[in-house]
Amino acid sequence: MDIVYTLLVVLHVVGIVAIAFGFFKELANKTFGVNVAMLHGASTQLLTGVLMVGLRESGVVADDEALDMSKIALKLVIALAVIAAYSIGKRKSEPKLYWGLVGALTLTNIVIAVAL
Repeated sequence: MDIVYTLLVVLHVVGIVAIAFGFFKELANKTFGVNVAMLHGASTQLLTGVLMVGLRESGVVADDEALDMSKIALKLVIALAVIAAYSIGKRKSEPKLYWGLVGALTLTNIVIAVAL
């Protein structure tokens, strides 16, 4: 089961890279909108994060370090907010605000994952 957990961690990182790719693609093109890479990245992060927590909490994957549920809950809310920002930004005629929101939320999620 450790292999499955490691694969989920890799896919979780791929999700954050997809969001960042979508953000920087819009920056390079100077279109400043939301794109499908952001949605797929956030969805991948959400799914893999829930599965990783489930595996750890069920005891299938043994780890000495206890999970910080407040950190996990905060990251979950941020991932949902990124999906919401994409959904709203896709419908609005001025998506630049939502592009910036996706970038800021993604950076916040990275800082929480690494620093806390």
